[in-house]
Amino acid sequence: MSTTGVLPRQMLKQLCDQGNITGISDAYLNPASIDLPLADEAYRLETIFLPLAGEKVRNLLPLVGATPHNFDNPFEVGVPYLIRVEGKEWELPSMVYGYANPKSSTGRDAFFCRSVADGVDMYDALTGTPWSGEQWVLARPDYFPVSAHPGLALSQVRLFDGKSFLDDLHAEQAIRRHGLIFDNAGRKMSFQETRRHADSFLLTLDLGGSTIGVRKGRFYILQTNPIMVPPYLSAELRAIDPRLGEFRSHAAGYIDPGWGYGKNGEGRGRPITLEVIPQEDMLLRHGQIIARIRFECMKEEPDIPYDSAASNYTDQHTPRLSKHFARVEDEGVIGWECSGTRQVLDLSKVGHYNPYDFFTPILRK
Repeated sequence: MSTTGVLPRQMLKQLCDQGNITGISDAYLNPASIDLPLADEAYRLETIFLPLAGEKVRNLLPLVGATPHNFDNPFEVGVPYLIRVEGKEWELPSMVYGYANPKSSTGRDAFFCRSVADGVDMYDALTGTPWSGEQWVLARPDYFPVSAHPGLALSQVRLFDGKSFLDDLHAEQAIRRHGLIFDNAGRKMSFQETRRHADSFLLTLDLGGSTIGVRKGRFYILQTNPIMVPPYLSAELRAIDPRLGEFRSHAAGYIDPGWGYGKNGEGRGRPITLEVIPQEDMLLRHGQIIARIRFECMKEEPDIPYDSAASNYTDQHTPRLSKHFARVEDEGVIGWECSGTRQVLDLSKVGHYNPYDFFTPILRK
């Protein structure tokens, strides 16, 4: 176990109980992250922005043409919005900092989402010595209108007390012990068989042996070969090197400890869902490099790892749309494509929508 690293659920709860974190009930605590519920304050913007160091987000509203948004109306395609995160100002301990990601369902719904925080001059970060202030979410639907309401969470934040990225020695030990990377047949890959880039492993595309063409500007749900995140690690997808192709490989990207591990270590990994946006027309082939993932040590194992908790994705083995859509368990479907629709997706409705009203299935050839 690392002396520093990602804070687990039980330590996040302590920060809530101590008042360092406000507005968060136990229902918003994950194995190693905090869901950020929306408050009832939202604005339609003329443009997105970043605060400069030391600036409060609220003071910048006139600068970006902010007008109040009524949650009774859907968020319009292509329009940026700013929504406050529930709770009073957080006051993190001096050694604790955070990074945010969109939630998995947010990414799969093509809902562009970045976090901005008081005094922080970068997206998706809570940094400072110590950090305190309000958090906000910049959100923009890109392919269909989206309806949301206060209390829903679009993003999540992880807290750390120091960096503890998995080095080669500990990565090889973890692979020998449990396996981290699996091939498309579910076989545990040895450390020597894996491909690395800096501090990350490279993941490949699982198209069931097929080849597909993707179009510039469209949105695709695809998947990687299986990976496992043992309970003493967490993981995050990182931006792909542009030398591997001009595309965005994911929109969410955080993987909680226990993913693909099973309740008692019996798991054999699970694919990672990708939200791919090509910047040019491309031919994608089964087995080509599509993403990279970086593992990081937990400070402690969470009291409830991912595969022991309730989730919509613990039995995911094919490319799956967000929890808002009815499930399609068809082994012939190797992905989904969206070019846009005017139909509104209400994020409060789970399992409600027909996938074929928003997406076109990509079938194995």
